[in-house]
Amino acid sequence: MTNWVPRVLGSMMLRPGWKYLGSTASDAAAHCIPFVFAVDDKAKIELTANLMRVWINDALVTRPITTTAVTNGNFATDVTGWTDNDEAGGVSVWVSGGYLGLTGNGSAAAIRSQQVTVTVPNQNIEHGIRVVVQRGPVILRVGSTAGGEEYIAESELATGTHSLAFTPTGDSHVRLLSRLKRQVLVDSCTVDAAGALTLPTPWLAADLDNIRYDQSGDVIFVACDGYTQRRIERRAVRSWSVVQYLPPDGPFLVENTGPTTFTAGALSGNTTLTSSAAFFKSTHAPTASNAGALFRLTSAGQRVTASVTAADQFTSAIQVTGTGTQRPFTVIRAGTWVATVTLQRSLESEDGPWVDVTTYTTNGTVSFDDGLSNQIAWYRIGVKAGNFTSGTAEIELNYSGGSITGVGRVTSITSSLIANVEVISDFGATTATANWAEGEWSDRRGWPTAVAFHEGRLCWAGKGKEWLSESDAFDAFDPDTEGDSGSISRSIGSGPVDTINWLMSLERLLAGGQGAEWSSRSSSLDEPLTPANFNIKPASTQGSRNVDAVKIDKTAVFVQKSGTRVFQLSLVADPSAADYGAVDLSQLVPEVGEPSIVRAAVQRQPDTRVHFVRSDGKVALLVFDQTENTLCWLLIETDGEIEDACVLPGTSIEDEVYYVVKRTINGATKRYIEKWAQESEARGGTDNRIGDAFVTYSGAPTTVITGLGHLEGKSVAVWADGADVGTATSTASSWTQAHTVSGAQITLATAASEVCIAIPYRAQWRCGKLGLAASLGVPLTKKKRLTGFGVILADTHAQGLLYGRSFTKMDPLPLMREGAPVNATDVLEDVDDGALPFPGDWHTDSRLCLEARAPRPATVVCAVVDTELHEQR
Repeated sequence: MTNWVPRVLGSMMLRPGWKYLGSTASDAAAHCIPFVFAVDDKAKIELTANLMRVWINDALVTRPITTTAVTNGNFATDVTGWTDNDEAGGVSVWVSGGYLGLTGNGSAAAIRSQQVTVTVPNQNIEHGIRVVVQRGPVILRVGSTAGGEEYIAESELATGTHSLAFTPTGDSHVRLLSRLKRQVLVDSCTVDAAGALTLPTPWLAADLDNIRYDQSGDVIFVACDGYTQRRIERRAVRSWSVVQYLPPDGPFLVENTGPTTFTAGALSGNTTLTSSAAFFKSTHAPTASNAGALFRLTSAGQRVTASVTAADQFTSAIQVTGTGTQRPFTVIRAGTWVATVTLQRSLESEDGPWVDVTTYTTNGTVSFDDGLSNQIAWYRIGVKAGNFTSGTAEIELNYSGGSITGVGRVTSITSSLIANVEVISDFGATTATANWAEGEWSDRRGWPTAVAFHEGRLCWAGKGKEWLSESDAFDAFDPDTEGDSGSISRSIGSGPVDTINWLMSLERLLAGGQGAEWSSRSSSLDEPLTPANFNIKPASTQGSRNVDAVKIDKTAVFVQKSGTRVFQLSLVADPSAADYGAVDLSQLVPEVGEPSIVRAAVQRQPDTRVHFVRSDGKVALLVFDQTENTLCWLLIETDGEIEDACVLPGTSIEDEVYYVVKRTINGATKRYIEKWAQESEARGGTDNRIGDAFVTYSGAPTTVITGLGHLEGKSVAVWADGADVGTATSTASSWTQAHTVSGAQITLATAASEVCIAIPYRAQWRCGKLGLAASLGVPLTKKKRLTGFGVILADTHAQGLLYGRSFTKMDPLPLMREGAPVNATDVLEDVDDGALPFPGDWHTDSRLCLEARAPRPATVVCAVVDTELHEQR
């Protein structure tokens, strides 16, 4: 069947039409992904080449027209217009390339602020402040007072682009700041232009099929082959960001085992890594789309420093262990300052609680021995609140024992021996160390290709591995975290697993590789995955296509590597196996996915339906219900090519289904986002929405319907005030429309107040070969003919169903019922009038064919045929 939609229990109906919502950005190919915070709090993310837009309640998020402007928001040649509010120890400067550079000292902040004039006509109107962070994170505040946050509360903005909405009632005060020891860079801070909200993305049109995602709260995590992972963040209903996902502590490859050493140029800030042998590649450096590589260095000995310029500033902690002569460490004070410097100790952790040990008020270098034999103690030095007067105190703790592990991210490559880095966590020494490790993700090593949440961990896969974050810490991969909550990094094993096409969290974490499907398991189904209890086993050897799998309860439905077959991955019934196995859902119609399947989306209400978008622009729709043992395939087609499908949960009894449809309109290629109407809206009556790319008019009676530019030049179906007024002829051999859109409008013969205008389509159904029982055996190869036809209908137009032995020889329903004439424009709620004559002929393959045509509704509850068999020996 084509364009008929069956229900699991009972009828089939002419499919509902699709409402026209708007064009994709520049009519470009698009991939839409759902954002679901709650059933009544959701959005649709539209991704086109290098661009993202957001649809809420079927309308694009837009910014209104304002004349408000940020002075020198692009930092083109300097930071003119921005007030220097640096705290003592913070430095804000202009950086070549057109950036605002902010460098704190760990406690003191570098700050630039601007009072933005908002004139009276622009007040009480939504503004969008757009902040582009070249190297983050940066802290933003927007308030009605200097340094205030009445409009936008203090927000940490990661590397990427942010558009945050607020509504000023007067002048707004914008503040950008950072307390980090390393320099962060702000590319621009401006007011959004009027029109649809757009955010830049790194993905090209060719990458849209490779995008994989999963959501937690207000954040969608995105993986795509060849790119640094992204976070799509929603900070408020109309505030969105696209930023790089940059975990600060891994994951890392195995530690270096060779003779090559690395030397950090400084303990913190922006510095260099120098290799003793040629090591660094250009692919370690960041690009416009991707981040630089991470490096982890473990020092021999511990050295921590701080430049104290205000109260409540301290160094990081050192850890002291051992006995006797193993414990003393050096305390150094230098600089010009007036303050009381305090050495503090903790016997619990590097984060405190802290107790005072001794104080200093002058420069000097002393050795400190705590005499705590065989105890672990942590020490830090700094100035407590109320103890600072003036100057800069250069303070340091230096301990020959133990080690500190620091992490840096590459910002550029000077040569094969020298890399420039920003220090994410302080290094422990500036001497050479052979104890280092390279990050697993970079242009040099590759990026994950799939993502999913599983058991409170954020899981990534690709490049032959799976990486699971620490429990409930989605950007933490610290290899030093001990216990069951630690991060997990495992190789998948044999086969082509460089690209993992999908990840899915079910009873186990499932991965779809190019040559097999994999199950990540603990020793028992009920035990969580931990670093010590993690095994990857093959669940199927079918192999997966580059199409995201969909979840149906406790099963995964995926496209097999051929691209045309669909399989279900579920727990096998055999208790002794206790693992997943694959079942072919397309075995009865193996050609249903041809020429290939490119996208998939699952709808759960009113029935479970999986929309498989094919490369030929049609949708292979799977109606699926395991409880009722229902498995049905059908085709959905339109006047154009369907390129994408997206489903959002509905607030009523039906989910919201969206298609991206490529159409030719007045000779031009257009791509529309269209939404399936509800089945209740496709049963006739005044509100009958059968037809594609439809728009509706509701108002005073009129004959001229305007606003039809998206249908220019199309012959359209028209349903007006409860009747089909757009079909000129409707027979098996002729089917024409009475109206063609010209000048973005049509003219009706009679004024109407409720009108639906759409692209028409037809639905066709042909029964299988008739193999009815006969006295001489199964008559599949014998001549037979259909002599009668009976049908039970609901909500069907009086001329809304055609029947016959082929789609070129069909008859309409009779216009007589129980001896009385039927109005040809009526929609009949219930039809059960007995057998109708059937124009059958003798043939070995006699079939029943049914056809319906938009905009006339048709629902077939039951169809039966009478046959006559020509039985020959």
